[in-house]
Amino acid sequence: MVDVTQGSDPILAKLGETGPMEQMKDERISVHLARGRVFDILSRGFSYPWNRKFFRPKSLIAPMDIVMVDEDDWNKAKSIIDGFSSYLPRMTIKQVQQEYVRVFGHAVSMECPPYEMQYGTEGGIQSQTDVLIQLGGFFETFGFELPRNRSKERLDHISIELAFMYYMCFRTAYGIQNDHEERKIGVLLSSMKKYMRNHLGRWAPLFCIFASRKAERGLYKDLSDLLALFLRNEITLLDIEPVKVEEPEYRSLSYSMENDLIANAPAECEPR
Repeated sequence: MVDVTQGSDPILAKLGETGPMEQMKDERISVHLARGRVFDILSRGFSYPWNRKFFRPKSLIAPMDIVMVDEDDWNKAKSIIDGFSSYLPRMTIKQVQQEYVRVFGHAVSMECPPYEMQYGTEGGIQSQTDVLIQLGGFFETFGFELPRNRSKERLDHISIELAFMYYMCFRTAYGIQNDHEERKIGVLLSSMKKYMRNHLGRWAPLFCIFASRKAERGLYKDLSDLLALFLRNEITLLDIEPVKVEEPEYRSLSYSMENDLIANAPAECEPR
């Protein structure tokens, strides 16, 4: 468990701000609200675009400026955010929806699936089904409910997993604001670390590579590159080392899954 009962806040320390935690209350609240805001905006960005409000890139500038540790990463993120204005305002919602389907597909895409369960079982997960069981356990334990406009997605969809981190960041800020015991704040931080280490931080970096490659340019390439930068920053802030899925492992898994599907297909599906 994260020890936040004494000394300085470990996340603020990564950002170069130190001091007794009782004197850093406003700064602690600010950084967790900023983290949560970025997770929320990115979660909306990777959900199906039902309307034009699905993604507001300019809203990312202020919170990312607060939480980014590395100056070079912040400059890259700022450049990507500024770049959205060169094409996104001219896209109709139908064009955005078509681009979403092109990149992620109607069914589960093997090129860049936005579902954790497609990325194997590393990190102590015994089976793919365990992914959903573990995620459901996190969500139930902390009272997280699926966002209304994303409730049709599976629990392991990238937008849902990002939304859970948004929820946890805001719960942490709320606890600090209302002077909850530091032991309870520590439970939230430890759970975020575990969740990032074993789930979101494990598979989403590879997903970003695949999605950026499939999109090639435009909205979902930029979103994927931005998410990759932010996840790297979160891994630094939380001081964790996720068990990452590497591309050769994923390719081997995908080939195995494809062979299983072919082997178990009904006879009428066989090529003639």
